[in-house]
Amino acid sequence: KEKTAKEVGAAILNELERSMIIVADSIERTKEWKPDNRDLQIKNKHFTKSLTAIYSLQTSLNFDEGEKIATQLFQLYEYCRKQLIKGFTKKVVDGIRMAAAAIKDILSAWQKGIKNA
Repeated sequence: KEKTAKEVGAAILNELERSMIIVADSIERTKEWKPDNRDLQIKNKHFTKSLTAIYSLQTSLNFDEGEKIATQLFQLYEYCRKQLIKGFTKKVVDGIRMAAAAIKDILSAWQKGIKNA
């Protein structure tokens, strides 16, 4: 079965939330000691996946049809991107966790929209 654009969007949001949590968990787990290569690979992989998901979401926004909501979503995705970078470079996770919670809320609303469509 071919996935609709809404289902693809939901899958990207789901993966973004999951990857952001993995990055936050990895930062917390490795900030007190020298991390081994496996921990670094996991953190780097999910950091990259998160940024790719954010880029995909930002570039798929339609500012012509829904300028206000598109602008708000763009700002939320930009907040997530900035929190990821800040967390990754400064080893702080509160912002990443808050951003992941916001993505979870968006995903929940998105999934309700798919069910009601």
